[in-house]
Amino acid sequence: MIKKINHVGIAVKDIDSAIEFFEHVYEAALVWRIKYEDQQIDSALIAIGESRIEITASLDPQSSVAKFISARGEGIHHISLEVERFDQVIEGFRMKGLTIVAETDTEDFKAAFIHPSSNLGLLTEIIEPKKDEHSLGGKR
Repeated sequence: MIKKINHVGIAVKDIDSAIEFFEHVYEAALVWRIKYEDQQIDSALIAIGESRIEITASLDPQSSVAKFISARGEGIHHISLEVERFDQVIEGFRMKGLTIVAETDTEDFKAAFIHPSSNLGLLTEIIEPKKDEHSLGGKR
């Protein structure tokens, strides 16, 4: 069952400037920031009221985020839907013909992405936190 939009992901060229922008303009608060060396990205989760935005920048010109920005420019990269019963939800999406990629299961969360080619061009993350979202050190 889908509970809510967990966050919206935004791809940016300069994460420090983006964080400062959101803090200054929207009075956002930084929840966490982490570098994922295996994916070559620097990611930060910010809070604006009850809403969350994940800001992601590339650490390498060949990363998926760098390629996304090169092709489409900075902007919305994905939406993240928080669910209950992750495995059932993912299986249901597969049965409906959606392509599921990049599944992960950590001590903090389970997550997978629905490939844009089967989802009206939108990369969608499905996530089931195992802990309070504020305590999560990252989502991947």
